[in-house]
Amino acid sequence: MPSVIGAIRDKWLALGGESSFLGQPETDELTTPDGVGRFNHFQGGSIYWTPSTGAHEVHGAIRDKWAELGWERSWLGYPITDEIEFPEGGRVSSFQHGTIYWWPDTGAIELNDVVVHYTGIVCFGESNELSSSDEPYVVMGLNSPTGAWAIRSRVYGGVDAGESRPDLIEIYRGKPNGLAISVLLMENDEGNPDKYKEAMQAAVGAAFTGVTALVAIIPVVGAVIAAVVGPLLAAVTPIVGTELNRLLGTGDDRIGYETLPITPKQMVVLAARTGNSEEKGIGFKLVTRLLSGDGASYKVYFGLVPA
Repeated sequence: MPSVIGAIRDKWLALGGESSFLGQPETDELTTPDGVGRFNHFQGGSIYWTPSTGAHEVHGAIRDKWAELGWERSWLGYPITDEIEFPEGGRVSSFQHGTIYWWPDTGAIELNDVVVHYTGIVCFGESNELSSSDEPYVVMGLNSPTGAWAIRSRVYGGVDAGESRPDLIEIYRGKPNGLAISVLLMENDEGNPDKYKEAMQAAVGAAFTGVTALVAIIPVVGAVIAAVVGPLLAAVTPIVGTELNRLLGTGDDRIGYETLPITPKQMVVLAARTGNSEEKGIGFKLVTRLLSGDGASYKVYFGLVPA
């Protein structure tokens, strides 16, 4: 039998040795081509080790994808976790510079961080205001497993039915561990738009209180947070709507509100596998329902791309 020694042997035995999914070794411990690490190939996968990352197993479709990309010499580098469960029946292995995700219906997908952009609005009907055109703006609240914040678009002047206002505002950059986007569409009258941004910040902050309590008891970060906290985001977002109703006063007119929960799987697939759609010059991968109020009707658009 080929030799298995040191930290790689310890990892192999911790997983169950010959009776584990790895089975018996197929190679002696070897030096990696870059000269940094050591590895053994087994019947059911591999274990890689470096002084900085320790020993971690890689197997199955995730291992196949890593091998296809160039093993440790790829942009991903060495594994820094074993393969673990991920939401919606997925699996995931993290590497020094990125991650490989897998689901039965998608196969293996390599990805680092994702970027979410607000990309604009389309007017399907103007408000009943005395002015000839609308002056809408969008207030967005974001809840992720690790934070909550609010962002406001500019006030768009002179918007008529059938027109669009393309824009590009980065609203999230990070791991695809789940996200909830609360969208508040307002018509500017005599109010201060920043007042409504402050109300949104308070609302998403209130919704995040329950998430922070859970995050505090999770000893690790990354994919484990996605698995535990990501599904919770959809459950806490109704709090945002309740808080907004309590905090919003008179001033500008509220056209509509919606929360878009995005699961970790959706974030990965939208960023890495889904092409842009387009409406009236606005590229998007996510869109609200038709937000209607005070006679006006709009949709709000978002994009997701790899970082």
